[in-house]
Amino acid sequence: MAGSLTKRVSGLVSCREGNIAVMSALALPACLGIVALAVDYGQLTLERRQLQTVADLAAIAVASDMAHSDDAVLAHLDNNGLKMVLRTPQGWKTVKGALLPEASVAASTGRVTVEKGRYVPDPARSPNERFKPSAQLVDAVRVHVQQPGTLFFAGMFTTPPMLSATGTAAVSKTAAFSIGSRLASLEGGVLNAILGKMLGAKLTFSAVDYRSLAAADIDLFRLAKGLATDLNLTAATYDDVLKAEITMPQLLSAVARYGGVAAGASGLVSELRRIVPPGGETFTLGGFVDLDQKSRLRVDAKSGISMKVGLLDLLQSSASLANGSNLVSVQTQAALPGLGTVDLNLAVGEPSVSAPPYRIGEPGQAVRTVQVRLSATVRIDGLAELLGTKITLPLYVEVAHAEAKLADIQCHGGKADNATVAIDAAPGVAEVSIGAVDPSALKSFGSKPRVTRARLVDTPALAIDGMSSTTVGGTQIKRVSFTPSNIASGLTKSVSSTGLTTSATQSLIGNLDLAVEVKLLLGLSLSPPKVLQTALAKTLGAVTPAVDTLLDSVLAAAGVRVGEADIQVTGVDCANPVLVQ
Repeated sequence: MAGSLTKRVSGLVSCREGNIAVMSALALPACLGIVALAVDYGQLTLERRQLQTVADLAAIAVASDMAHSDDAVLAHLDNNGLKMVLRTPQGWKTVKGALLPEASVAASTGRVTVEKGRYVPDPARSPNERFKPSAQLVDAVRVHVQQPGTLFFAGMFTTPPMLSATGTAAVSKTAAFSIGSRLASLEGGVLNAILGKMLGAKLTFSAVDYRSLAAADIDLFRLAKGLATDLNLTAATYDDVLKAEITMPQLLSAVARYGGVAAGASGLVSELRRIVPPGGETFTLGGFVDLDQKSRLRVDAKSGISMKVGLLDLLQSSASLANGSNLVSVQTQAALPGLGTVDLNLAVGEPSVSAPPYRIGEPGQAVRTVQVRLSATVRIDGLAELLGTKITLPLYVEVAHAEAKLADIQCHGGKADNATVAIDAAPGVAEVSIGAVDPSALKSFGSKPRVTRARLVDTPALAIDGMSSTTVGGTQIKRVSFTPSNIASGLTKSVSSTGLTTSATQSLIGNLDLAVEVKLLLGLSLSPPKVLQTALAKTLGAVTPAVDTLLDSVLAAAGVRVGEADIQVTGVDCANPVLVQ
C-alpha cells in the first residue's frame, strides 16, 4: 500500500500535463490587474483631455466678453451639459445661477475658477510669467477647472485622483505702426537733387510741394488691392502683392489711381509719373512693409485694421530700394545763406528684414529706420582775416538706425480699435565728423569708413588742415503713448535724444584739431596762426544754421533724422481672443 502511494506521488511530480493551465491560473490575477490599471489610466487620460478642452473653451468664452465673465462661463457650461459650479465672491454658483455654500458642494462636482489679468507675449519671460493677475485694463483670462477622475477597478482600493486643467486666453492685439522722418524740415532744392537722382528724373518741386506730399496718407491695403488689379494677380493675397516685383512708374500709376489723396498731392504724383523714365530697377513693397498675419488675407477681404503710410515716406522708401546699392552723388547749389556749391554722396542701407520701417505686429515687435551715410563737401567764403579766401568744409555723417518697439496695447473694450498703444523708441546714434572719407567706402555697410584729416584752406600763402568728430544722440529708450483719438487722427510723435544737429555742428567746430601752415609770400607773413584759427572758427560758426538745414534736408530725403525719430500708430485691433501658453 505504501509503495503504491509513493509510486503515485512520484508519478504526479514527474507528470508534465496541465502546466499551462497552472501557470495561467497563477498569472491571470496579475494580468487582470494590469488590464484594470490600463483601463483606469486610459479613462483618466481621456477625462484629463476633456477637462483641458473645457478650460480652453471657457477661457475663450470669457476673453470674448470680459465684462460679463461669470455669465459667459455659466452659459458655456450649460450649453455643453457640464454640471460644474463657478467660484464667485458670494460662493459657488451653479449653471442655473443658484449660489451654494462650500459645504453643500458635492465632492464629485467639478469646480471652475476664473482669474482675469494682463498677458504680455514676451519670449524673454517664461510662459507662467507672461500672465499677471490684474483688476484693471484686463485683456486675458486664466480658467482653472478641477474634477475628480473616474476609477473602474482601482476605486476598490483608493479614492479617485483630483484632475485639473488650466486654460489661458488673451485678446489678440495688433497695431499698425511706423518710424521715419515725417516731421523733418524740408528744403525743396536739396530734395529735388537727391530724389531726382534716385528716380532718374529732374525734379523742380518746391518745399511747399514736399510738405503737401508729406501730409498725404496712403491706405496700404487699398493700394495693394489696386496693384493686384494692375499686375493681373488673380486670387492674390496681400503677401503676393508685397512680394511682386514692381517699378517706380507702376507704383506711381497705382498711387494716382487708388491712393485717394487730395488734389494737390495727386497732381504731384501725376507729374512724377510723367517725368520718371519708364522701366527702371524693380523692387518689392515687402522690402519695407510687414503686414504680419494680415498678409495671408486675400486682397478682397477686410483687413480689420488701418495701415497707412505717408506719401512722401512711400516715395522715399521706394526710390531708395529702386536705387539699390548705387551711391547717390550730386552737386547742388545749396541756396542757403553763406554756402556755395555742395558736393553730396549719399548711401542708404537696406531696410531690416526683421524690423522694417512699417509693420503690423503684436507687442514685442519692432520697426527701424535704415542706416544712412552721407559725405558733403561745402564751399564757404571766409570771414575776418580769411576774407576773400575759399574754405572747404568736408562733412561726414553716419546715422545708425532708430528703433521703435511695440511695448503694450491696452484694450478698453466696446470697439476693436478702442485701445491705447505704448511705443518704446530709441533714436539712432549718429557720428558727425569734419574730415575726408573715401566715397567708395560709403556703400559697404559691413565696414566702417575711415575719416582722415582734410585740407580746409589751401592757398599759395596758407594751408589749414583739420579734423573733428562728435557723437549725437544715445540709446536712451523713451515711452510714447498713443490714445484712441491720437490713432484716429494719425498723430505723429517725435522722440529726441540728448543731442541735435545744431549742437553737433557747434561741437565739431569747437573741437576742431587744426594744423596751420603760414607760408612766406614776397618776404611777408600772414596773420599769426591763432588769429587765423579764430577767423576760421568765426567763419564756420556763421554758417552753422545753414549747415544744419543742409544736413536735415539731405537726411530727410533718406527718411532719417539726426538724433530724432518720428513715430506713428495708424491702426489698432483688439479682437478674436486666442489661446496662449
